[in-house]
Amino acid sequence: MAWVKSEYAGEFAVLATWLVGLAPWSVSLFEIEGVTVVGLRFLPFRFQFIFGATLPGERPFLWAWQVAAFQESEPLALAGTLGVAALVGFLCPLGLSLYYYAAEDRVEAVLPMDPVRLFGGLLGLVGVLTLAASGLFITSFPGITVPIGALVALVFAYLLLTVDRA
Repeated sequence: MAWVKSEYAGEFAVLATWLVGLAPWSVSLFEIEGVTVVGLRFLPFRFQFIFGATLPGERPFLWAWQVAAFQESEPLALAGTLGVAALVGFLCPLGLSLYYYAAEDRVEAVLPMDPVRLFGGLLGLVGVLTLAASGLFITSFPGITVPIGALVALVFAYLLLTVDRA
């Protein structure tokens, strides 16, 4: 059974790319001594909400490239670096999706490979990088981290790589 019909594969590739860009790649939650922290990591930025206290030097909004420098431990700094690598990797399918949306026939004529498979491979790379970063947060960050967007990217990558393009 095909999840996506061949004639809609291009549109699905564009939509999948945009959804990966909008979804948080991980969500973290922890509570310690009456202070609750919720962290939402999107590809270009991180929001962190602290409830129950005001911490000195806390920055609730950071761009992706600022996260690694803000982390105190080596595994979390590496997770921030992987997040930046995922952002850089995502810029290629994002730019391609905008062009593909506007000129699907032209893109298919110019690329030496199927653009839907290319989207699948690139989103798979983003998914692997964000899943690796999430794994570092899971092992080094107190509380719970759920790799929502990382899994979404990998599912979309699988669907795009396995779509029947007759």
